[in-house]
Amino acid sequence: MRFLENGPWIPDALLTARDAGRVVFFCGAGVSRERAGLPDFLGLAKTVIEKLGASAGSPARRLLNAAQGIDECVGVEGLISADRVFGLLEREFLTCDIESEVAKALQPPHDVDLSAHRILLDLATTPEDKVRLATTNFDRLFDACHDGLQTWKAPRLPDLSRHDEMDGIVYLHGRTNSDYRASEDGGFVLSSAQFGRAYLAEGWATRFFKEIIARHVVVFVGYGADDPPVHYLLEALNQQEGQASEIYAFQSGAPDEAAAKWRHKGVEAIAYLEENGRHNALWNTLAAWAERANAPDKWCQSIIEHAGKGPANLQPHERSQVAHVISTPGGAEKFSNSEPPPPAEWLCVFDPARRYAKPGHMDIFSENPLFVDPFQLYKLDSDVAPNKISPDDHDTKREIPKDAWDAFAANPSDRQNLKNENFPAFRGYGSVHIPRLPSRLTRMSDWLANVADQPAAVWWAAHQDGLHPDVQSWISHTLQHRKKDVSPVIRQAWGYLFEVWKKKPDGDLGWYELQEATKKDGWDNRAIRKYAALHRPCLKVESFLSEPKPPEGKEEIRFQELVSLKVGYPKPHHRMNIPDEWLVSAIRGLRKNLEHALLLETELAGLHGHDYELRHISPIVLDDKPNIDDHQRTHELSGSVLSFASLFERLMELDIASARREFAAWPVEDDTIFARLR
Repeated sequence: MRFLENGPWIPDALLTARDAGRVVFFCGAGVSRERAGLPDFLGLAKTVIEKLGASAGSPARRLLNAAQGIDECVGVEGLISADRVFGLLEREFLTCDIESEVAKALQPPHDVDLSAHRILLDLATTPEDKVRLATTNFDRLFDACHDGLQTWKAPRLPDLSRHDEMDGIVYLHGRTNSDYRASEDGGFVLSSAQFGRAYLAEGWATRFFKEIIARHVVVFVGYGADDPPVHYLLEALNQQEGQASEIYAFQSGAPDEAAAKWRHKGVEAIAYLEENGRHNALWNTLAAWAERANAPDKWCQSIIEHAGKGPANLQPHERSQVAHVISTPGGAEKFSNSEPPPPAEWLCVFDPARRYAKPGHMDIFSENPLFVDPFQLYKLDSDVAPNKISPDDHDTKREIPKDAWDAFAANPSDRQNLKNENFPAFRGYGSVHIPRLPSRLTRMSDWLANVADQPAAVWWAAHQDGLHPDVQSWISHTLQHRKKDVSPVIRQAWGYLFEVWKKKPDGDLGWYELQEATKKDGWDNRAIRKYAALHRPCLKVESFLSEPKPPEGKEEIRFQELVSLKVGYPKPHHRMNIPDEWLVSAIRGLRKNLEHALLLETELAGLHGHDYELRHISPIVLDDKPNIDDHQRTHELSGSVLSFASLFERLMELDIASARREFAAWPVEDDTIFARLR
């Protein structure tokens, strides 16, 4: 998510890892440069060369000038690294003199701005109040932020096999003394030779970093991809088996450019925009992140309260903040317990099928229907923008990206805390009941039940193939016992949806199984029951007639604005040859199906205000209306009526007495289906 509209996008995995105390922040020269004004590595080399009085022909001076010239000429930094400059200086000057000038160059003014360092200390402080921060800087600005912080310097570094020992600031390359006149014991890691000892020959820095990434997530702040510390840390590691994992680096520039600089090093770049040489987008984001780290519950509650405005009234990055909150069990619980609960329209953000729904017109029968693109109302800042669809384009479909965020799909945190009840069972209770939802999704079902009385909730549900039985039960219970003054239309719509989801047809598999069973075992009562069940009509939801966004929460809502129902009939399959001895039983089952169809069609006619299907049954004899196509005669209600008529004609030829008894059982008050058959 993004903390700020123009800030970097921080992966949820990193945010969650920091909350769990698993992140170690590695801080480079950029941390002390941005607000404290200290020099970077090349700037430090230039100052030291001047202070030492290196001659104009000094190899170190010439290399530094060449490095700066190449950077300006080709626009690529780091082609010549500063450790080589210091390596050449060691040939001309004593190491102690070089380190003394380095220390002096890093001495900050009395009113130095320590805000960047405080921000990172806040981020590096775990929920157990341990500080996990390493720096390759030599200055003491982190120490200046807080008295009493534990510090570590080579060769004595934390033993990461002891969980509690990684606490404090690790000065991986040394530190100046307190008066900024020299290095402390052990010196600085400045030159190529010193880097070689630390990372290769003696290898203590490499061993420490290997132990870090084996146990923690690493975040580089204030480094360039080609800075000497990064080069030595990652290049040495990449010689080992496997690649570095769970390492992030903040990098200025466009996302593709930033990723290209770090990808080959096994690091995921977090890109941000640099403006006029300033890194405000980075530091403002880190400050907001630190604010969240210092008071996570308060931050979470503020996001949930902001969500109360409704998703369409927020910016994409603000919607992503809400998405981040509900992506963890704790955040989902706070979201569901909020009073009042965030509005049901958030379902259109949480469901990628609604974010990427096809644009369309609202209230199409009005004089000037409004054209609405759901993506513009509900998109997240991480969503890939789809192709635009014009109002007169009725054919183009909008695809949902495979990696689009989905609040209702199980995420890594859901999978970490699964229990036996979350898995199906081979036998017993769990073998015939759907497994329970993970805790986060259970909390989301609590929220959905709390907003189930809002039109947007049932409108969204009408676009689903189904909801988990526990979710349905909790919604039903809440509407019946915990919600007052629920619109009868809302309750009615939910009731129909529950019925639709409960009676899912078997589809093609059922027909295949029946065909195979009758081939092997012949026809019997079970086969007849299966045959009749496969022909039985049921209610279906027509979501393609829906508008692109939920109806507004007006006082009077019409049923048709929430759910569009129709009677679903089995699709025609290869005709099954029913033996003569089972024909009466089969016809009896199909007649009951037609009676059921009559009840359903009559019921929906009352909801929709018309009985189109009942009044447009195809004639039994095709010649009556020769312009009726084959599809109309073989599908929907007409198909079921004509299929029954065909079997009944066969029964009349086979056993007229049985046919008369069946005819006598037909409803006499009906003037549609059975009137047509007569």
